[in-house]
Amino acid sequence: MVDKETLFGISEYFASGIGFDGTLKSRISDFLVNEIDTDGNVVHLTRLGVDTPAASEVAPACGRLDPQLVAKIEAFLHSNDANLLIEASEDKNARRLLHQQIDAAFPTHKLLRTPLRDASTGVHQIEISRASSRTPAFRRQEATRMNRSADGASHFLHFILYKENTDTMEAVHRIGQYLRLPPKCLQYAGVKDKRAKTVQKVSVRFRDPQRLAGFNQTGVLIGNIAYAQKQLQLGDLTGNRFRLVIREVSLTDRTRVEEAARSFAEQGFVNYFGLQRFGTTEVATFEVGQALLRAEWAEAVQLILKPRENDNVVTAKCRAVWVETGDAEAALRVLGRKSCVEGFVLKELARKKDDWLAALQAVPRNMRMMYVHSYQSYLWNLTASYRIRELGRKPVVGDLVYKTASHGDAKRLKRGADAEAEVTILTEAELEAYSIYDVLLPLPGYDVQFPQTPVTEFLLDITRKDGIDLRSRHKIKDYSLSGSYRPLVTKPRDVRWEIKFFDDPDQMLLLSDGDVLNGVSLPPSSAESGSYMALIMEFNLLASVYATMAIRELMKRSSNVLSKFSASEPAEEPEGNALPSDCFVQDVGDSLDEAASAPST
Repeated sequence: MVDKETLFGISEYFASGIGFDGTLKSRISDFLVNEIDTDGNVVHLTRLGVDTPAASEVAPACGRLDPQLVAKIEAFLHSNDANLLIEASEDKNARRLLHQQIDAAFPTHKLLRTPLRDASTGVHQIEISRASSRTPAFRRQEATRMNRSADGASHFLHFILYKENTDTMEAVHRIGQYLRLPPKCLQYAGVKDKRAKTVQKVSVRFRDPQRLAGFNQTGVLIGNIAYAQKQLQLGDLTGNRFRLVIREVSLTDRTRVEEAARSFAEQGFVNYFGLQRFGTTEVATFEVGQALLRAEWAEAVQLILKPRENDNVVTAKCRAVWVETGDAEAALRVLGRKSCVEGFVLKELARKKDDWLAALQAVPRNMRMMYVHSYQSYLWNLTASYRIRELGRKPVVGDLVYKTASHGDAKRLKRGADAEAEVTILTEAELEAYSIYDVLLPLPGYDVQFPQTPVTEFLLDITRKDGIDLRSRHKIKDYSLSGSYRPLVTKPRDVRWEIKFFDDPDQMLLLSDGDVLNGVSLPPSSAESGSYMALIMEFNLLASVYATMAIRELMKRSSNVLSKFSASEPAEEPEGNALPSDCFVQDVGDSLDEAASAPST
């Protein structure tokens, strides 16, 4: 049987060694991930609730509203009056400042402020009235406020999100529902693994920290809420701190385990894209990407709607109806109102029969781009394996490197013109100044350099056979990929390991932030003897680096067979390619066990 890793180009180990057997992710509590922010700090949930003072205690940058005017507006809010008129200055800047001061003084009230001018006297006024979130004028007012900085005023709240066995988009969707905000109002730096206990920063365009602090749902905690002047963006992180347990290690393998841990820390691993990048079903995401890049729209639709063995009941029936009848309306009725890739495609086909391109374009852009980025990743893995296998583990003339050695460890790789200016072809005279950790491979596109080694011909031969030319722009702008660069080999940082012995096979061996807040303590274990042995690993990885590929190198075992969940902690798969209703889809681009940096476009 062909190992699944081989199908996605993953075949080489960087360091020699025989590794050891064991099981990763036996329990959700065995895999902990804490985001590392752009300042290099590991993010922790240290308290529930609000770190920032109440809005009324913060002096806004625009200054405080006159107390008499505050009292006047408060009296209006407690009255049955339809509106309140207040005089405003002749000076436009002063009127703008007054609007900002009212907004800052009453952040939780929906007050529509309408500028007026008395026709007879010419006096400027502001009419204040009550509004709802659905009032068109109020929505326009809020949009203007959100998109304009009020002299540095803090329009955003940042908070720490802790989640267990929940993916990031689901957790954000639940918080958005609670706040009655669309998910697009909540932003985060990267997606974290579902099958884990994870901690990350989230920002929200919302002005009431106490309301946010009231959120409390199973498996999701929020805290350390504070005001901030800007929202988070995808890629606003350095990396992630991983703490994990490898169980079912043989009691006789202690020496091998210690040798493997030392080698892993000192030498690193091939920076492959992990299996998560390519989906978990028989239809790999890169296959859909190939069809999109070949402009084979009907083929791409058929691949998306093709039946899978592990489909849930509803999705399986939906796909079956489509395959048997080709009737989009009938298949859509089976699916119901579920918001997912299949639903987007079928809904458009029900409107425009056989308009395959329109059906694909109905899928949110970031979801469509995941397919073509997956193909880029597939090519990268294949060329990385070829580079290691055929050219070895040292730099060679013709490799791509940054002009300054050791640049490959930059927290975020630049793309397009910025990257092009910094990347160069390695010459004979420069070989001694660079190491294998400086060597880059391109994620192919129309705006990247290619190595002057056999690697390039190997890559182009694959794309020619696939009928794809990524060096040219696609006729559909979305699928024109500029490309980017990725280090061939990477090292974990701040690596620590510990061998533990214990007698209960299900004994908890790590405490998450949530456990610490709940007062959970670890049962006793031993460093010398017990019925079972486990390896506890801690390390930092840069953004866009896969922890599963790190553990693959550590154990010298396929990542396809490393993970196992106990019956007491099931790892539920999302239904089909399900997305939350009314979902604003972020590009989850990279793996579910890492924080995605900005995807190449």
